[in-house]
Amino acid sequence: MNRRKRQSSGFTLLETILAITLLALMMAMIYAALTVGLRAWDAGDKRVTAASNWRMVEYFLRREMGQIFPTRWRGVTNPYVAFEGEATRLRYVTTLNLDAALQNGAAAGLQWAELTLDGDKLMLNRQAFDNQAQNFEGLLSINSASTQSNAIAPVKLMDNITSLSIDYFGADNDNTEPTWRNEWRDAARLPKLLRLQVETTRGRDVPAMVVNLKVGEEAGCLATNFTRQCGSRPR
Repeated sequence: MNRRKRQSSGFTLLETILAITLLALMMAMIYAALTVGLRAWDAGDKRVTAASNWRMVEYFLRREMGQIFPTRWRGVTNPYVAFEGEATRLRYVTTLNLDAALQNGAAAGLQWAELTLDGDKLMLNRQAFDNQAQNFEGLLSINSASTQSNAIAPVKLMDNITSLSIDYFGADNDNTEPTWRNEWRDAARLPKLLRLQVETTRGRDVPAMVVNLKVGEEAGCLATNFTRQCGSRPR
């Protein structure tokens, strides 16, 4: 009877301590595994979100660049195309359909636009185009457009950007070979290709985006000082 009573009396103190210790070790291992898994999930989710955001920005920019219109300044000696490209800034004239105009409050028709880096943000500044303008001085800067109530507010396309690099591929005329350059100013035609490279603070660079401007051959035509009209280029 005494032997049976000792066998059914329960666990000893040492056995209880060992069981609690093993349980604590198991819980610590499970917690560590869950922490690593959650961190990996968050990192993957951030990368997926960043890639998804860039895809949307890339789609928008391709559509935006595809609407560049090769208008020329009026009243100037040399009828340059209203297009100024620098290494970190791009200014151009684009068409804006009625649907897009209703969405951002702008007037449909020609718009002049500026794509630039403001701090760590990639911004698009677009205003109604002045047909009598002779340069881009009439385009409000990002800060001026943000403070004026009657101006279209600039749009933030991306943030957390450390650098922006824009390159241009094309030729000045039909007698020279097209090359890549980091500036395109005072030209009689538009470049053929644009290449945008963005670096972010997320530790992973965004793939370079190359855009083929959807412009007809007449965009590279020549204009005379007498008629101020654009004629066909010599073959």
